[in-house]
Amino acid sequence: NMDPESNASGDKLTIGDRMDRLEAIAETLEAGNVDLETAKELRTEADEHLSTLRSELDVDGQVGELELEGTHEE
Repeated sequence: NMDPESNASGDKLTIGDRMDRLEAIAETLEAGNVDLETAKELRTEADEHLSTLRSELDVDGQVGELELEGTHEE
């Protein structure tokens, strides 16, 4: 039963860690060197980080500019 707030090593991710991870994901997707399956996994991970950041920061729009362009199918 993994704590969704934890990464693989069990450490709590800080807001800074999540921001860094989102940037890394965005760069990876922009580089376009990943297959569709990997891109989907990265998008899912990014969405989880974004929703966590929204709830932690509790500010609407504050993290909106971190949204990965072209990755949402809503």
